[in-house]
Amino acid sequence: MRTSGLFFCISDLANIDPMYQYSLDFFKGLFVGAIADSEKSEDLEERLGFLNKQFLESLYRNICRSLFEKDKLLFSCLLTIKLMEMAKEIDPKAIKFFLTGGVSLGE
Repeated sequence: MRTSGLFFCISDLANIDPMYQYSLDFFKGLFVGAIADSEKSEDLEERLGFLNKQFLESLYRNICRSLFEKDKLLFSCLLTIKLMEMAKEIDPKAIKFFLTGGVSLGE
């Protein structure tokens, strides 16, 4: 669930600039690399934590490497909101208010 949310977060970058298009193969390569590079553990929860951390760092580093400087802060914001949304740490109404400035867009 978390990984698919991250993929759609980076695929939405094409809406900012058409040059920002990332393939599923690129994404899977980062994921496989994170599996190989992350710290090992016999405890499943601990291992998953290490995998999540390593993958997120690798994803952020590799995506930022390909972004224009002006878009890096926007990507950081989008990624943070997506992670908070997936962890249910932010109210969807608060996100909508933030994005629209409180202006009613209708139902």
